[in-house]
Amino acid sequence: MADRTFDAAETLTAFRESGHWWRSLVGGVDDHQWDLVALGEWTVRELVAHGARAFRTVSDYVGGEVKDPAPISSAAQYFRIVLAEQTPHLHIANRARKEAREDTDWVEATDRYWAAAELVVSKVPADTDVHLFVGEMALSQYLATRVVELVVHGTDLAEAIGIPSPPPPSGARVAIEVLLDLSTADDAASVLRLLTGRPGSLPLANVLA
Repeated sequence: MADRTFDAAETLTAFRESGHWWRSLVGGVDDHQWDLVALGEWTVRELVAHGARAFRTVSDYVGGEVKDPAPISSAAQYFRIVLAEQTPHLHIANRARKEAREDTDWVEATDRYWAAAELVVSKVPADTDVHLFVGEMALSQYLATRVVELVVHGTDLAEAIGIPSPPPPSGARVAIEVLLDLSTADDAASVLRLLTGRPGSLPLANVLA
């Protein structure tokens, strides 16, 4: 079955609403919480810095030159490519630590990166190619990958800072559909049973591992 691709209006709405939700969580971080452990070995500050890439990459990669001409047609394909790289999570973690040191006020920095991304998505046609290091991808589909990052790490951040706040339905729906494309048939069946209150569901695999 082909991966899900998204309507441009759907991903734009999900991106904007998920971005607003992410910003509200970042604004809820107390001063004493920035250096608390948030996810694995990441601190809250490093998690927020990593989440900001959902905005930074939109504004950074729409312009510039083609880095890899290989076409990427779907958000799920993007994640398969990225996760197939050698030690991707080690690279991502090291980058987050480095980027966390680049700004001292991550509430202000989040606002700045969010505003830059919003400027791009409000002016650039949805079928514009985003020039990624791993290929060329339409902005409308790339935004779905950014929604996954905001939604997944937003739940991590909400848990870390003790603010019970679910993601917006528009973002949750896009993220779930992308993650289901990455899942096995057995996992999809387990999700169906969980959502309908059936017993006997199996443990789910981490599709982003």
